[in-house]
Amino acid sequence: MPEQSDTSRAPKILIVEDNNLVAETIAEALIDNGYEVVGPAPTLNEGLDLALETELDGALLDVDLAGRTCFPIAVLLTKRHVPFLFLTGYHDASVIPPELRSAWRLTKPFHLADLGEVTAKAFGAP
Repeated sequence: MPEQSDTSRAPKILIVEDNNLVAETIAEALIDNGYEVVGPAPTLNEGLDLALETELDGALLDVDLAGRTCFPIAVLLTKRHVPFLFLTGYHDASVIPPELRSAWRLTKPFHLADLGEVTAKAFGAP
């Protein structure tokens, strides 16, 4: 997890999700659980910009962004040592490149309680 100079601040979590309703539902759930939301970013390019320019404590990445994958964002976050988890409708992990398969993964559809549990495990509870 990135170094935090102010331990009292809420962890910043990037959301990259192309479905607006899903993105807003996730954002509300994260805020309700004490996280600060960055985004949501609906496209690969917007997600890359936020992942590059923002101090983050974690990220939730939809694997399929309107026909493009989020993997370039995942690679960038890996280089920055920012933990992330994949949100995916794919039940088969083989769609994820081998070097990224160790990342947390939450299969859609999911319950918000599951999102809260996995987020706390992946990024730490606020």
